Amino acid sequence: SGRSRAVPAIWNVASASGRSVGVVGWWASHPAEEVTGFFVSDHVSPILFGALPRAGVAYPPSLSPGVEQILAREGSVSDGELARFVDLPEAEIHAARAGGRLEDPVVALSRIVGSTRVLQHIARDLYDKNLPDLMMLYLEGTDAIGHVFAPYAPPKMSCIADADFARYGRAVDEYYARIDSILGQWMRRAQEDGATLIVNSDHGFKWGEDRPCETSSLKAASAAYWHRLDGVVAAWGAGVVAGSQRETASVFDLAPTVAALLDLPVDRRAGGKALSAAFRGMSEPGRGDVFGTVPVRRVAEEAVSAEAADEYAKRLMALGYLAGAESAKLAPPGGDRPGMTEKSWNNLGLYMRDSKGDLRAAEAAFQNAVELQPSYVAPQFNLAKLNRDRGDDRRAIDWLVRSCRSGHADPEATILEWFVDYDARGKQAQAREVLESGVKAYSSSEAIARELGLVHYRARKCAAAWDCVARFQTVSRTPDTLNVLALLKGCLGRRDESIAFFERSLAIQPDQPAVVRSIAALRKR
Repeated sequence: SGRSRAVPAIWNVASASGRSVGVVGWWASHPAEEVTGFFVSDHVSPILFGALPRAGVAYPPSLSPGVEQILAREGSVSDGELARFVDLPEAEIHAARAGGRLEDPVVALSRIVGSTRVLQHIARDLYDKNLPDLMMLYLEGTDAIGHVFAPYAPPKMSCIADADFARYGRAVDEYYARIDSILGQWMRRAQEDGATLIVNSDHGFKWGEDRPCETSSLKAASAAYWHRLDGVVAAWGAGVVAGSQRETASVFDLAPTVAALLDLPVDRRAGGKALSAAFRGMSEPGRGDVFGTVPVRRVAEEAVSAEAADEYAKRLMALGYLAGAESAKLAPPGGDRPGMTEKSWNNLGLYMRDSKGDLRAAEAAFQNAVELQPSYVAPQFNLAKLNRDRGDDRRAIDWLVRSCRSGHADPEATILEWFVDYDARGKQAQAREVLESGVKAYSSSEAIARELGLVHYRARKCAAAWDCVARFQTVSRTPDTLNVLALLKGCLGRRDESIAFFERSLAIQPDQPAVVRSIAALRKR
């Protein structure tokens, strides 16, 4: 909610400085805040908040009836309109929507499209009537469309069925075409009003070969796997300097830039700087005690029932933003601001590690996340990487194993990656320990057992190597495993059994010239 925010937002600063503002749909902005202008919170969006009471959604409260009318009209998307995004007969679209489950791509699409229409319509209506000095609109659908449909977007991923690719493959392009149209409308209005338009994203998204096939975007608590650190910021208007190449900016630069455009102060403790090179005549805004002097007042809201809260939680889980497990909560840090959740602490740890380079603060944040939710995989794995990076391999491997046991998305591949990393750096003892831990945790993994067997083989410990993979000798249908079994039998001097394993491998995968040569060499001896 808006109460999670620790300091005044740029709209509070603008309003307190005598500027008129308009805010529509901004993420985590409920309940609405009292400003000079208008404010419609994110609870107007039907993607996540349809089951929650909307008392407190608008300021001034007199806007609420009109907001409800737009929500009822624009939030209702027809089967025919959805057919523009997916290749499904309208009858199938109608049947899918009847189920009402957000996990169904068609149901999610209907809410994404409805939310986009609602937010854009409210924002344009209120902007046209009020012409605020600062207008802020958040379109949630640009993120949600990725979480639902990025797995189906071209180029086709190997883990996506042909039928699903055909059904949903154009949904993302169709949606972003609609967003482009909306941006075009705001560009025209900015030109008419002599305004500056800034477009920015709070993160990027994986659209190409970086998409994680093994981690569904709709799988609980997997949303972050699909986010990219690099996002987008663009500016357009008469005062903008056209750039011939892409530049670098930070999300922390947005508030100082807006402040500079509106001649507003910035708190001395705030990070970032104005993107002055992108604008004619822009100077850094003045600094002072802004956070301590600008008030934040919110309108009254209605208590959420247990049933509505449960439905809201289900929607968050359906989009991958909430895990299904219960967790403890820290005491609020003061006032009515809620305490930080385990995901908040994990995100803070990532920020302190990647942006600040403060490994001590990052470690403390990750530890807090694990304390709140002992089975939370992400901070456990982050602690493993943090300790490996600073050379504490003992703790690194312990945290790696713990994260795998807690439900790591792809433990087998991760263990093998760590083995390769340690082996490449000449840390053979640690490389072997990672494999040994992997064998204990995943005794059915042929890939981990194979690598450990080969480690012992290279040390000429033939019997120990055989013990690693012997349990797969009668059941394996994997040529790589059978070839290692053959290699180890040869190491033990059992030529005929070695040939037999190689022949089993060839029967499964005939095109293996090296195996053919090995059999010939064994028969000559």
